Amino acid sequence: MLGARSAPARADSARAKIPRGGHCAAAAAAIVVSLLAVPGAGGAGAQTPKRGGTVVVGGAALREPGCLNAYLERCGSNLPNVGSLMGLALRGPFRIDPADNAYRPDLISGAEYTTTPPYTVTYHIRPEARWSDGVAITARDFVFTHAAVRSVTQELLEADAETYAIVRRVTAVDAKTVRMVLRSRYSGWRGLFPHILPSHALQGESFSRVWSNGIRNPKTGRPIGSGPFLVESWQRGRTVTFVRNPRYWKSHPAYLDRLVARFCEPCAAISDEQVEWMRAGEVDVLHSSQLSGTQVQELRSVPGVRALAVPGANWEHLDIRIGDGGHPSLKRKRVRQALAYGIDRAALARALHVQIDPRYPRSDNALFLTYSTHYQPNWRRYRYSPSNARRLLEQEGCRKAADGIYECDGRRLSLRLATLGGSARRRQTLELIQGQLRQAGIEIVPVYAPPNVLFTQIVPGGDFDLALFSWLTSPGSAGTMVVLYGCGAVQNFSGYCQRLVTRDLDQAQRILDPTRQAEVLNRADAQLARDVPVIPLFENPTVVAYRTRVRNVGITAQLDPFVGAEDWWLAAGR
Repeated sequence: MLGARSAPARADSARAKIPRGGHCAAAAAAIVVSLLAVPGAGGAGAQTPKRGGTVVVGGAALREPGCLNAYLERCGSNLPNVGSLMGLALRGPFRIDPADNAYRPDLISGAEYTTTPPYTVTYHIRPEARWSDGVAITARDFVFTHAAVRSVTQELLEADAETYAIVRRVTAVDAKTVRMVLRSRYSGWRGLFPHILPSHALQGESFSRVWSNGIRNPKTGRPIGSGPFLVESWQRGRTVTFVRNPRYWKSHPAYLDRLVARFCEPCAAISDEQVEWMRAGEVDVLHSSQLSGTQVQELRSVPGVRALAVPGANWEHLDIRIGDGGHPSLKRKRVRQALAYGIDRAALARALHVQIDPRYPRSDNALFLTYSTHYQPNWRRYRYSPSNARRLLEQEGCRKAADGIYECDGRRLSLRLATLGGSARRRQTLELIQGQLRQAGIEIVPVYAPPNVLFTQIVPGGDFDLALFSWLTSPGSAGTMVVLYGCGAVQNFSGYCQRLVTRDLDQAQRILDPTRQAEVLNRADAQLARDVPVIPLFENPTVVAYRTRVRNVGITAQLDPFVGAEDWWLAAGR
């Protein structure tokens, strides 16, 4: 799913180093999921964390996977929570720091990489890192993980298979040093192999068949892991229960005895069921990116519950169909620019999220989220101006009909806007856009469709003029942007093709320095703002509601409800 390749990026330097145990800069990515971390009410403060107790976590983001092997497609590797669940027990070379969403060394103390052939990454495994059964984590485990993932290539998501094909080989230098050789420079290398596997437990086993109902050593039947928690049990259709790993090798074992993941299945993403869970005391921490402002207010009214919200990882936008199937006038740049001037994106963000935050920000970048350190407001020129929209349409030769709607080349500027039919928020968004664009002389015809129609027929088939939906984003995803905006790319639903943008996005995949990569990506975004194949709107909020006796809970933009769970603890009281 990577876009067309162009000339290789210039070498940044011969060798770069990530300090051992120090700061590892995040791989700057298009639409990087940055993070706002807000400490939980009461925090630890001067109090000493207490050990013991159980916390139940639920929410629309928690969907039951097929199994707990986050590498396999059939287990639900496309669901963000599968990696979160597996990550409680199995760590990787890096983790995403909840303080700023940057990659930090986890199982490793540091790494060096080269930017000239052969492209190598050398990992230094922490001396103290060990498995829950006391066995040391060594280079053998890294080598085994690569072999295991390679053995199930046909069972990976297509995008994952292409990503891991970049890895040529992984070899052990010594017991605590690993060398990975890449076929080409790859900016997302920190995200490779997010779950290192225990070779002493899985050697000789079929990686595609283990861990159907847990994460256990098939030789002993006991739970195994390198993280703060181990999988204790799985009640299908309801919960997975984790227990503290007493041999967790970091600064301290988890404070909680148990952590229970309660699946929101088959509840609707925006249903009131999640609110009722908190009201009835059935969950202690609720994590969702689909709650309405009204539901957030309801959660805030529940005694003993605090609800936090920040702009999240779901980026709401309008795709404009430039290719075949769309309105012919949309092939004209000035018509698309008129659309951007005709939508009051600031008013949309406020109207939809006023109950969460009346100053909720709009998005002015199609590649970086608003709170990324690399965010530049490249789209700020498009302040709401129906008069500018009408002027551009008239410059394009369009003429206003008696009812105020323009006609271009004798064809009414009536555009089909497709979106999900069951979402009240999307319906409200569409209706607001419809009213705003009418002031600019553009008619919007709503097309409401269920997910299985919108995302398998209408959008991929190009049978729309405008499409309103969101992308779920993740760190280190420069390659994803080629897929969305590169010429002829699989998920380029607009049909947009601009050679320089494709070149920049493709080049960004192989720039290892985050600052240089961000410069290239923002250059591409500035061109996108001129061409307008898409209109950025805002990030949908991520909401975390929790009982105030659960301490050290924070909120992040990530769709990971367990970030920092090893530091959660229960204060006295109900």
